[in-house]
Amino acid sequence: MGEVVRLPAAAPVAAPRHGEVFTDARGPDRAMRVNWHPEESVVVLSLWQGPTCTGTFRIPAADLPALLRALTDGPLGRH
Repeated sequence: MGEVVRLPAAAPVAAPRHGEVFTDARGPDRAMRVNWHPEESVVVLSLWQGPTCTGTFRIPAADLPALLRALTDGPLGRH
């Protein structure tokens, strides 16, 4: 087995230039970033734990109306 090497802590990552940051209800160390990429016609949703991105999802801009309906209709009880 190889030698275990301690890696330096990651540097803080800047907030998206074209987007928003939402803090998780469980605490400020968790966040979701929403980044627009008009040149690719996608929006990227990324999940963050402190300075580390733990996952991303790229949604085509054409699917945004359906996502917005799902986000607004569900909590408001509309079907």
